[in-house]
Amino acid sequence: MTMIRVLTILLLATAGVLAQNGDKAGETQSFRVDPSRIPPAPPLSPDQALTAIHVAPGYEVQLIASEPMIEAPVAAQYDADGKLYVLEMRGFMRNPEGAGENQPLGRISILEDRNGDGRMDVSTVFLDGLVMPRAFALTQGGVLVAEPPKLWFCRDVNGDGKADEKVELFDDYGDQKNPEHTANGLVRDMDNWFYNLYHNWRYRWQNGHWERQPIPNRVQWGLSQNDYGQLFFTSNSDPLRADLYSSSYAGRAPTASIPFLNTLVARDFAVFPGRVTAGVNRGYQPKVLRDDGSLATFTAACGTTLYRGDNFPSAARNQAFICEPSANLIRWQNVQDDAGMLTSSNALGETEFLTSTDERFRPVNLLTAPDGSLTVVDIGRGIIQHRIYMTSYLRKQVEARKLDQPLEVGRIYRVVHKAGRLTRAPKLSTAPGATLVAALSHANGWWRDTAQRLLVERGDSSVVPALQRLALEGEDPRFRLHALWTLEGLGRITPELANNALADTHPKVRRTALRVSESLLGGTLDSPRSNLLHSISKALQNSSTEVRIQAALSLGTLKSNALAHGWLREIFDTTGSEHLKKAAALSLGLLDPQTNTLSVAQLAGLSSGELQRFKAGKELYLALCAACHQPHGLGQEGLAPPLAGSEWVAFSPQRLTRIVLHGLRGPIKVKGVVHQLEMPQLGLLSDEQISQVLTYIRREWGHSLSPVDEATVKAVRDATAQREQAWTELDLLQVP
Repeated sequence: MTMIRVLTILLLATAGVLAQNGDKAGETQSFRVDPSRIPPAPPLSPDQALTAIHVAPGYEVQLIASEPMIEAPVAAQYDADGKLYVLEMRGFMRNPEGAGENQPLGRISILEDRNGDGRMDVSTVFLDGLVMPRAFALTQGGVLVAEPPKLWFCRDVNGDGKADEKVELFDDYGDQKNPEHTANGLVRDMDNWFYNLYHNWRYRWQNGHWERQPIPNRVQWGLSQNDYGQLFFTSNSDPLRADLYSSSYAGRAPTASIPFLNTLVARDFAVFPGRVTAGVNRGYQPKVLRDDGSLATFTAACGTTLYRGDNFPSAARNQAFICEPSANLIRWQNVQDDAGMLTSSNALGETEFLTSTDERFRPVNLLTAPDGSLTVVDIGRGIIQHRIYMTSYLRKQVEARKLDQPLEVGRIYRVVHKAGRLTRAPKLSTAPGATLVAALSHANGWWRDTAQRLLVERGDSSVVPALQRLALEGEDPRFRLHALWTLEGLGRITPELANNALADTHPKVRRTALRVSESLLGGTLDSPRSNLLHSISKALQNSSTEVRIQAALSLGTLKSNALAHGWLREIFDTTGSEHLKKAAALSLGLLDPQTNTLSVAQLAGLSSGELQRFKAGKELYLALCAACHQPHGLGQEGLAPPLAGSEWVAFSPQRLTRIVLHGLRGPIKVKGVVHQLEMPQLGLLSDEQISQVLTYIRREWGHSLSPVDEATVKAVRDATAQREQAWTELDLLQVP
């Protein structure tokens, strides 16, 4: 039996056990909130639900669509004329058992406001018969649709508003095993690529066909870009991360830890609901709920968007708004940029931007609207925890308040600032090229994004002179950025243009000039290209550290060039900036040898059987552990502790084996840092498989620790056969 087959069986078996309500052996799932303190949760009509919402002073929430027009919406996108496409995951958790999940109940509907009163009047089903669809994107006159494992391109050919063409592009876009942990996203970044979460590919239409390139895996639900094209994303308990630079460079050292990618932007995970939130999956565990019965920290963060509209005050623009459906709220997270380094904090202190007293208010996605408002997608389901992870405690909460009904619910709201203006409805689908170029200077990021997309898709060369002028003379750096990326999408970046843009006054524009010039650095370095190369070398000495980092990354396309190699090596040897040093090392192929591919020394002394155990362990690790601990073993801050260099890996195999068999509950100190975590048990692995994984992590990442054999694992399993609870740090420290 092949290893892939073994992994498939193992994952299916693991899912089967978790499907038993997500319970953990030995846990006492007692209610921590007196039932008399939990408010009732009767189903509310759309208008009643609106009155239950409370938003920050100066703002107003308006209902723009509801059932029966839509049901269980999870994503939405405005087309070039302001019609709202809505993805409906109608098969998701129709009851606690998840019955009907494999039925073709999903669809995409098109909503229109034909009388201009701000509420949708007409709903047309664009595409139905989908099984658990989770993402889509408007492009090329049609729609990319993610229906794992399929990625489709669907198009309305005859103009009746319904898709009559459906073409399969790829058949490995995630899978249907676990909807909480599979591919989603399809977010078009400013660099003209579609990015994803839980998926190792980005996509682009180019030269008449769809192309894709590998990217690092990111989690979980909620992917967005800011005004400079930087990507932000979120895990369920970790509300905000970002790639400070393009993740495309990670392919130069896929197993290495790169400090300016997957950066933790939000470090305070506290939330402040407007009601008792006893109905969260782990609400019976200590510290999950506060004494007042409200959720203490994020547990279902999703739907993140960087607000880029022009209705909210300037203080809110380019800031993150994050959904927390388990706590019925939306967070406004201020993002600060200090010379390319990002930090954030709750904009409203110990209150939230938007809360609801309705337990069925489940915001799962947000987007900037063409009129400048913030659109809120509310799935409307009482149950949002998937069956694989649902605990008995949560099931009882669902039953007590009948949260499994009704199903035919779904709402979309818009949040407006009362003092702000709303932009007129767009009509960009048939707008001439000159109008689209002008829209690249719109104050609302939606207009700029849409105009760029349409210009690139049309391939209209007549607008190139106007784009060149905007790229160099636009009054706002955001406008110049869009002009540069539009020219890149049209294949019209020249050495002269790139050279001039490298002299821009704004560091984000200079960074972009470096990125768009990379395609020009190959081949013979004739005079214009030679000048460009020397301009890039000057960028290595720029007063802006973020420009210097980008220059080091961009020069990696020419690392075989003697001049480029010399410049990079000098930076690597002399800089005091960790990020700049890592960027130069990444481009030179020198990045952190202990976290790159295996060295011979690491495997020296292993017998042939131990070497085979190591190799099998690597496959298991990448399949089961790498999503959290990462392929480089350095973990993810706020999510999973490091294994590389960890004292726990160096401790006795008896402790490690116990963790794998029964799981681990924090707090636990690793390399001087305390981690709050809850690692699931993997006791379904065989003794042989556990020995393989442990051998791998004890010999990878520069470790030279003894391998672990099957007999050691069996002895620990026999000795702990009666244990039902996860291990704690104190428990493990009692083990010799």
